[in-house]
Amino acid sequence: MGSHSVIGKPLPMTDAPAKVTGLGKYADDLAVPGMLFGKILHSPHPHARIRAIDTSKAEALGGVKAVAAGHDAPNPYGILPIGHDERVFALDKARYIGDNVAGVAATSLEIAEQALELIEVDYEVLPAWFDLLEAMEATGDWVHDHKPRNIEKEYHHEFGNPQEAFARAKASWGLPNSW
Repeated sequence: MGSHSVIGKPLPMTDAPAKVTGLGKYADDLAVPGMLFGKILHSPHPHARIRAIDTSKAEALGGVKAVAAGHDAPNPYGILPIGHDERVFALDKARYIGDNVAGVAATSLEIAEQALELIEVDYEVLPAWFDLLEAMEATGDWVHDHKPRNIEKEYHHEFGNPQEAFARAKASWGLPNSW
């Protein structure tokens, strides 16, 4: 095998001077002809049922190319096994302040922001849970309707009979049963 010119050798960071002087180019600095600008409408509520979303005024605004909400992307996904119920946009409920409710693509940032203001969301504000123990004692209005008492997952592992094992341990140490 021949020798390599870069593998295993230190290389200077050629973009370092631009980054430290503020002249570096990032994705937010790029503009190309025909580029669209996207904005996301976020929930102002920590827990609310979404009764209806009317995007018609935003769709009618000149310069708006697309508007999407939960019904446009209803399939759940999740990267981690514990979170396979994530969605691009809230479908039935907003579950935290800032939950994504709708999105807009427009020909300018200003038009995208204006379009967000035209989206009407009918929320039914629900009780929010800010204390872990109170959330687990809840009898209704759970964050996820199919997860009673706001518990994501609950595990119980027992190997053998724990009571017999404790009794044997006490006996081997000569401890009374009342201990």
